[in-house]
Amino acid sequence: MNMNEKKLCAISLWAFWYKRNKLVNEGLKFELHDLVGFIQSYYQDLSCVKARDLTGGISRNELWRPPMAGVIKLNFDASFASKSNSSVSAVLARDSEGLIMGACTYPMVDIADAFVAEARACEKAIYFALDMGFRKVVLEGDSLTVIKKLVSNSTDRSVLCFISQHILSLAGAFEKITYNFIPREANRAVHELAMVGRKQKAPCFWVEEAPAKVVEVVELDRHEWARRGCFGSGF
Repeated sequence: MNMNEKKLCAISLWAFWYKRNKLVNEGLKFELHDLVGFIQSYYQDLSCVKARDLTGGISRNELWRPPMAGVIKLNFDASFASKSNSSVSAVLARDSEGLIMGACTYPMVDIADAFVAEARACEKAIYFALDMGFRKVVLEGDSLTVIKKLVSNSTDRSVLCFISQHILSLAGAFEKITYNFIPREANRAVHELAMVGRKQKAPCFWVEEAPAKVVEVVELDRHEWARRGCFGSGF
């Protein structure tokens, strides 16, 4: 058994143990295909993180970057609660000057795991962009698994396939759409928005504004990029 097979075996045993405890202690049943999908997604995410660290292609201190002029960047994130199998999807839209164009939080139930939560958050970002009338967009998040599935040419056979296929079908409504992966540190504004959303029982929407804590982080991002003279540089 090689190292990759050992890792897959360890992840499988851990996942089965976790689902078994949820069944025994909380009565939460699970389907075999959900378990297999979770194992595959976790293994892929772990493998990709290792590959990224080896290449050094992404700095852990990388900051949020503004999009090109005429393009709206929508950062998405999810806050997943395993005890209740619920999550909050958060979306934050900014323009090429780093100004807030809109934001939303959306509580969700019956979410199997954190991978599904992130995929649903990305899906909400697509819907939000359509509702706001944005036609040239960048969808950006810190879930490598979700982004890889959206940019890959291979067939998605994981538990996320129905969500990723739906996102790609909705993408046809845009003039231009790009998917970016960023480290958690660069996604901190929308992560703060997700934390705010956990306190809300209903969907919340903002146009050209956001909660005060989120605005603080956004202004920090803008200040740093203004200091570097990078606005309008086409990131």
